[in-house]
Amino acid sequence: MPDMIETLATEGGKELVKALANGLVELVKKIPALWRRSGTELERRIAAELRRSAEELSETGEDGAAAALLRAEIMWETRLRDLLATHPEARYELEALLHEIRRQPVQETTIEQHITASGQNSTAQGVIGGTITNHPFPLP
Repeated sequence: MPDMIETLATEGGKELVKALANGLVELVKKIPALWRRSGTELERRIAAELRRSAEELSETGEDGAAAALLRAEIMWETRLRDLLATHPEARYELEALLHEIRRQPVQETTIEQHITASGQNSTAQGVIGGTITNHPFPLP
């Protein structure tokens, strides 16, 4: 059972954060209901945490995006692990919500870059997603 909890919490944290990062906030609003077994106060706190996570991910610039995603994944993985350890029966409801989240189309981000090099022996160089592409000036 502990392996199932660990796996489901890890997958759940990643899927939940991916959904938040892709703007599927309405869909993940169902997540706090998993904590109803622990009382309405905790359910409200989880809903507030979910809103904070969504805001942080939407406001994070490109420089801090990876760190923000990782922080949110770890936080939600921990919350889900604690929930499943306390209420293992929440497993089936969490699995159904994750299935619903996974069925949603992911919005692809299109990156377009325009670089110009002019002059004798010029080289244009650009970086997108960590890949460096060199376009040397064509030789005659």
